[in-house]
Amino acid sequence: MVNPASNRPARPAGTQPPRVRLRTAALLAAAALALAGCGSGSPAGGTNAAAASAAQSGAPVDGGTLVYAEVTPINNWQTQAARFYEKSNVLHSVLDRLTYFDPEKGELVPWIASAFSANADSTEFTFTIRPGVTFSDGSALDAAAVKANLDSFGLGIPAAQIQPNVDFAGYQGSEVIGTDQVKVTLDAPNSNFLRATSSVTAGLVSPATLALDTAGQSAIASISGSGPFVYESEKPDEEVVLARRDGYAWAPEDAENPGEAHLDKVVIKYLPEVAHRAGAVQSGQVDLVRGLQPVDEAALATAGHQVLAADGVDLTVNMAAVRTGSGKLADPAVRQALQAGIDRQSIKDTVLSESYTLAASVLNHRAPGFVDLSADLAYDPEKAKQLLDDAGWKAGADGIREKDGERLEVTVTSSNNSVVIKPAFELIEQQWRQIGVQLNNRAGDNTFLATAMPDPKVEFFGTRQFIYGGLGPIFEPANNTMTHTSDPELNALFAAERAAAPGLERDRILAAEQQALVVDKAFSLVLWDEVQVYGAHRSTHIEFTSGTAPIFQSAWKVDG
Repeated sequence: MVNPASNRPARPAGTQPPRVRLRTAALLAAAALALAGCGSGSPAGGTNAAAASAAQSGAPVDGGTLVYAEVTPINNWQTQAARFYEKSNVLHSVLDRLTYFDPEKGELVPWIASAFSANADSTEFTFTIRPGVTFSDGSALDAAAVKANLDSFGLGIPAAQIQPNVDFAGYQGSEVIGTDQVKVTLDAPNSNFLRATSSVTAGLVSPATLALDTAGQSAIASISGSGPFVYESEKPDEEVVLARRDGYAWAPEDAENPGEAHLDKVVIKYLPEVAHRAGAVQSGQVDLVRGLQPVDEAALATAGHQVLAADGVDLTVNMAAVRTGSGKLADPAVRQALQAGIDRQSIKDTVLSESYTLAASVLNHRAPGFVDLSADLAYDPEKAKQLLDDAGWKAGADGIREKDGERLEVTVTSSNNSVVIKPAFELIEQQWRQIGVQLNNRAGDNTFLATAMPDPKVEFFGTRQFIYGGLGPIFEPANNTMTHTSDPELNALFAAERAAAPGLERDRILAAEQQALVVDKAFSLVLWDEVQVYGAHRSTHIEFTSGTAPIFQSAWKVDG
């Protein structure tokens, strides 16, 4: 029931984050038009539009259980490995971080660190730790606990075979200064360091959790965080139950709800069958589900429920990341030809929905430092053919180009996490055939992915990646199994970006990185901005982080 005495501040009635509000309204309008086209007697928008926005207005409701359906089960919950949605979407509500990226402000704001600063060359960072915060095991989240966590992120935990966090480049060590401050020292400048402290992979756990072996740190039942929810129970491969943590009072600065969660519990279930997800929301089996098919979006909205597109501000766009191990894509002209041979608008019209925004760079449109390169991404098959001709790739008897007795036949691999990745590459396969390139589409084939990831001769990895440490950790390391590409000129840009203080100079370097990755060197064949499309029951109020994770701490439900 509604608690009229609650002192938890709410958003103004009828509002939600601007991006989510826009996407929901567009889908409801489309649904209303579909109804009108079928001769429905309901007014445009009608009662369905009102129902879908019911949970987004009025005062928050305390109590109840929210059932959330994820895509696949997780068996390893070790926090520094939480680079996948299935983990991060759950651990966001269990683990707090030093900082939080506010997508509306476009900047970091205080969380467990009530204040933070960096020196001029980004080699020293100081965090003032918020008083009175505790982990769920009762221990204090004080400066000593923060130092222990930072050491685990920057240096790894060799005894538990846990590797350092890739976003903490240059970490040398940290020390407690005074009673409530921690100073971090890096052995090289890294202006991305502060942003990295906002990642779920930098979630803070108790010293007792850090002392566990690998198996202990991989079990969610053993993880003690300071977040608004705590582990309650688990049925392996079926569900995880989180319970509200009483006394929670340290949400990020300007959070909609600064205190205890409104919900009593969150039940995370697993629903791998994509065709069943919209129906599970409509039937009331789940309150929120991730990974709607575009074909199901309008139907769900028409039924009076919500389609919510959570933008991945903290991620790269969806792309075909180039891997040059086979030698076929070693020539930048070939990569540029493939970039020009993608008809992105056709992908949007055929495979995607209005929830998706076509990429204009390797960074999402809302990411800090984004540069619009859309003019360089126009579909131009004639340009693509000319580039391939000039590079010495000539059409063979079946139309597929050849050079030195080798066919221009390439392969893409990806996980099945995205519901649109396989059909998108099916369309790209057709488009590239028109310019004389054969694409073997293994997107969405997880069995193939397991062997393809370490193989540098598989030319493309269909992916999106978190960018808390900048673009360097994705494209820079020579042993990076995501791209298997390491370019000296690009690596110099990445190093310059880490060394540059926030401001015009760093923005200039970010722009140069994007120009090189997308246009000049074409190591990133960009497709659409990363977005996770959720279906929500009409009774559910939910918001999302800049990393697309549901914020269960401020979520609530109404009857009906």
